[in-house]
Amino acid sequence: MSALICVTVLGLSLTACANVVSLISEGGLDQKMSFTSDPPGAKVFLMGSIPLGETPLVDTKIERTKNTFLVLKKEGYEDQNLLLKHRFNPWFWGNIICCGLLGSTTDATTDATVQLSPTQYHVVMNPKKASLEQKEQFVKIKTARNLTLRGYSEVQQNLAVGHGEYLTSLLVTLRVSESEQDDAIRQLQKLMVDSKDPLDFSDKVLDRFHLLRF
Repeated sequence: MSALICVTVLGLSLTACANVVSLISEGGLDQKMSFTSDPPGAKVFLMGSIPLGETPLVDTKIERTKNTFLVLKKEGYEDQNLLLKHRFNPWFWGNIICCGLLGSTTDATTDATVQLSPTQYHVVMNPKKASLEQKEQFVKIKTARNLTLRGYSEVQQNLAVGHGEYLTSLLVTLRVSESEQDDAIRQLQKLMVDSKDPLDFSDKVLDRFHLLRF
């Protein structure tokens, strides 16, 4: 009986320790988080009402629970609700495995949020009363953001050899004609070398190919 009690107590102790280690490894309940958006200057509200500042918002401390959410607001754009997640959403990569790259990038155009890491998010704001041209532009921006952020490693690998599915999808999204593809690939390779991180690369790509126009 005493042995059983000891084992039970030990098990509970180990569970408690594991929870503490988990909290420490994730930065505790208060985490420094960063938020960027297309276009910049979106106001960020914790739980929909507590103002945190405007995007780009860097290293902002947020008490993170399973129910923590943000609302991003900008005049002329629809509000974007953002539920903070502890883990990456696996739907994008799972869709690639099940349906191929085309299916994944098609679905990606409907997702306005890209989770760069557990503490870094990028949001594409949808314009209100957008014209057909504006809607098409934002679909291109969302797709390009997903390819250059979620698919950063794959695009990097494709650029290293000069070809690949992700690179092909990116060129299609950027509306690069077949005759201009070699030059575009060289430009993308240089942008990759000159970029300090995935978001910097993504910004450079969208700027170079004239997608960041609002």
